[in-house]
Amino acid sequence: MTMIKLMIIRHGETIENAGNICQGQQHGCLSELGIQQARNLASSLKNEEIDVMYSSDLQRAMDTAAEILKFHPMLALKTDPLLRERSLPLWEGKPFPKNWKWEYLPEGSETNEDMMNRASQFIQKLLATTDGKSVAVVTHGGLIRAFRTVIANKPAADYFSWDVSKNTSVSRIELHPNGKHKLVEVNNTDHLDLETPGTAQLFS
Repeated sequence: MTMIKLMIIRHGETIENAGNICQGQQHGCLSELGIQQARNLASSLKNEEIDVMYSSDLQRAMDTAAEILKFHPMLALKTDPLLRERSLPLWEGKPFPKNWKWEYLPEGSETNEDMMNRASQFIQKLLATTDGKSVAVVTHGGLIRAFRTVIANKPAADYFSWDVSKNTSVSRIELHPNGKHKLVEVNNTDHLDLETPGTAQLFS
């Protein structure tokens, strides 16, 4: 078995993101800005080697992935519910409460441990099925934090220590058969032509 190159992407901005509406596992709809973000991202990845393309089965992630696939027409999109955002059933579709904190979520919400378990399951799935491939995944901010926590071998208590993933940010991970996975890059948004470029964090 050989290393898997994993690229993890957050979906583009949604109308709900802009309106401070909790989406959770509702589908969401890309805003005009989100569509442009996805197109900028797709253009920046047009020459990227991608062997397998996965997405959350929520519409905002699939629509972002669809823009990438325009430059990679030979790929078929695979969707997986493991890649969904955190379930927040009492908040979904409603404005976030004032002064809310992620550390105090409503009853019935998925926990940090739940999120990390889903991330771990997906990593194991890739290790079992995509030996040596380059894999792109479009998912959500909550699960990206879970991926980072798992890869860094940190406890669930450290889940919120990671910076928020910006819309269409790219993170890169090396998955190794021996389990010694490596964070290579986090939160790269250079494709968005930000006023303050160079936002990516590199891990040597």
